Amino acid sequence: MLPTALPNRRRFPSVEIDASLAYEFLMSLCAISFPQDPQDPQDLEAAEETGGWYEATRTKASPDLLKAIEEFSSHYEKIWTHLLGLAYDSPSPRDVPAFIAYLEIIEASELLLHLVGYYLRPFRRITQPDMILQAVEGHQEAKREFLRTSFPDDANWQAALRQLLSREPEVTKSHLLNILQRWYNEIFHDQEAQLIPILVRDAKAKRILKQIEPPQQLVEIATNGFDYLPEPYVREVLLIPSFILRPWVITSEHHDVKIFCYPVADESLVEDDEAPPVRLVRLCKAFADERRLRILKKLTVRSYSLQEVADDFSVVKSTMNHHFVILRSAGLVRLRTNDNQYSLRDESISEMCKLLEAYLSKK
Repeated sequence: MLPTALPNRRRFPSVEIDASLAYEFLMSLCAISFPQDPQDPQDLEAAEETGGWYEATRTKASPDLLKAIEEFSSHYEKIWTHLLGLAYDSPSPRDVPAFIAYLEIIEASELLLHLVGYYLRPFRRITQPDMILQAVEGHQEAKREFLRTSFPDDANWQAALRQLLSREPEVTKSHLLNILQRWYNEIFHDQEAQLIPILVRDAKAKRILKQIEPPQQLVEIATNGFDYLPEPYVREVLLIPSFILRPWVITSEHHDVKIFCYPVADESLVEDDEAPPVRLVRLCKAFADERRLRILKKLTVRSYSLQEVADDFSVVKSTMNHHFVILRSAGLVRLRTNDNQYSLRDESISEMCKLLEAYLSKK
């Protein structure tokens, strides 16, 4: 008798696309929790991508609400992505009121388990799940062990985790629900009318692509170059379009579902008919920097990690990451998720001339 094959060992999991406001609501909290520096090239890039969303939103939000968000997250912006799985479980059409109502009926200890990463494999790999469970239940020794083992070099996560473990689950749940309701009432509700058409257009375009592209290629196109390789026991890949987090890609998971919050494509934005395609502008910007041209030249030899390229150019990883974000947003490089290696997307190199010719000849 042949042994039973492990799930997804030889095939790519199914891919679903879901444009729901509950996800974008969490992405907005993720974005606002990350302090931006107007002098940082990466933050400038994000501001350009979203038309100044961060600055406008931060100006509109009341200082006490911003303070509550910052204290809850401890500037660990990914804390909000830990709730993506609960948004996935919330009732369709997964709007924000339904999502908040769903959180209200969840037990406080279960909600805390999600916040501390109990259901996320990277967290379970470095801290025993039983230890996380005992820490949430209030055992002091388990709390100390959880803090000792859970990404000790990440100061923001350590601060967030220490705060989450210092309160009773019911208190944390009450604080969380208060922040979510206030953020929706004061900020996000007024943005929904602008956001939903963009998200819906992009999801529609991706569903059309799904009919003609293999699943792995669809993920790579949506994420601007993430070469995702199937992981054991991942049944489904969920693609979630986001405008607010452009140009970043956020990955998460929920049980046997791998989640990619990807930046909506340029074509999903409303554009002036006379304006050049954003895709063309993005390619021009990528090619306009000598260092990025040298990076592309280097990638013609083989694949490299971010650290290898940074070392070769004698710059810190954050500076090199800025260049790779621009190159990946332009579709010029791909990133393999299993080993974090960057490689060249040859098919995109020749696209610039075609786009330029099409734009110049457009009547």
